[in-house]
Amino acid sequence: MGIVAVMCVLMTAYAIPAVANAQSTAEWTILVYLDGDNNLDPDSVGDIEEMEMVGSTDKVNVLVLWDRYYEPAYLYKVVEGDLELVDGLEVNGMPVNGEEISMADWRVLEAFVDFGKELMPAEHYMLDLWDHGSAYGYTCWDDHAEAPWNESTARAISLSEVVNSLEGFGNMDILAYDGCTIGMVEIAYELNLIQSEREVSIQYLVASEEYIPNSGFPYNHVLEEMNDMDLSDVGAVAMMLADVYAACYSPHGQAKGSPTVNLSVVDLAEIGPIGAAIKDLVDMLIEGLSEDFDYYRDMIAEARGEANLGWSLNGWDQRIDVTTLLMTISALAEDEELSALADDAVDVILDAVYVANTPALEDQSAYGLGVWFPVSFKSLGNANAGYRTLTLYTDAFAFADDAGWMEFLYAFWGKAPKAK
Repeated sequence: MGIVAVMCVLMTAYAIPAVANAQSTAEWTILVYLDGDNNLDPDSVGDIEEMEMVGSTDKVNVLVLWDRYYEPAYLYKVVEGDLELVDGLEVNGMPVNGEEISMADWRVLEAFVDFGKELMPAEHYMLDLWDHGSAYGYTCWDDHAEAPWNESTARAISLSEVVNSLEGFGNMDILAYDGCTIGMVEIAYELNLIQSEREVSIQYLVASEEYIPNSGFPYNHVLEEMNDMDLSDVGAVAMMLADVYAACYSPHGQAKGSPTVNLSVVDLAEIGPIGAAIKDLVDMLIEGLSEDFDYYRDMIAEARGEANLGWSLNGWDQRIDVTTLLMTISALAEDEELSALADDAVDVILDAVYVANTPALEDQSAYGLGVWFPVSFKSLGNANAGYRTLTLYTDAFAFADDAGWMEFLYAFWGKAPKAK
């Protein structure tokens, strides 16, 4: 989540009796991994209160693992107007309720999703990762990750660890990030690649290429809509989430004053071809840069400038909107083949991505997926820091090689790659 402040009232721990862990079947089970064990603790209270406005129903169950800054973690079933404590969740043989767990340990996430599926079997599942986010794919920072209860020393959960936690889960219909800047083409492409190898099928990624305000998703409205709609169409549910979010942060919505937000829905089955499509394009751009560096660099730089996001977590020199970049290259290119290759890549994204923009974003060309594009190598910092950043990027994302993206960046920078 981002830096938009929202006033919430700090509350004491809920004193709620445990409930029997009988199986409860519904059309959907929403698993909310609510990591408030950091500076977002007050905002976690606000979102819990929104969930309680509707609670679990015959159609939708809501299960929340909630860890707060000044209090230990507890597992709750959300019901209308209240929370019910649920016993039985263990990690490494130790009970979670009342313990200072580490939400940054992917094994806690794994135990939560497996337990939730067994406790609340459903036709469809949504996992909601609630916390800060990072364009490198990290989420769920925990300020009190203490040993020896938890063997992990991790400070956040990486993208690959999210997939580790879902291994063998089967159909996870929607993977939603209620956190900033996860809406990256590299992340969507990576999820498309690795899920089939791990016996998990994620149909849709719901995430933002921009900030998500501290107040996050409007859970009361999302749950109201889910209980009023046909829930058999997973894509419609995912797009509803984006639409309700956009409406909430519109100038006339529930949370006014947050114009630089958008939320995208990525059909992961359709995003896979983007790697090859961009590779074809950048191969031609690299060749052009080698033959007429000034012309091609100026063209790419102009397209890159058009693609600057309104308010980027990593700064204007780090991330841009990938679709705007491609569209502008197509419009500027004098070579028809180059223009056609850019259009082909745009078509892949437009077929795979639904984006719900607030009205204030309509003139910012935010089409739902960012891409890492530092303006220069020097913008990464000093030489050692720069190479560490590049290594982090290439190690995290297959897109770096599959799309030829790193080779393209070096060519654009006019800098030869340096051996590690």
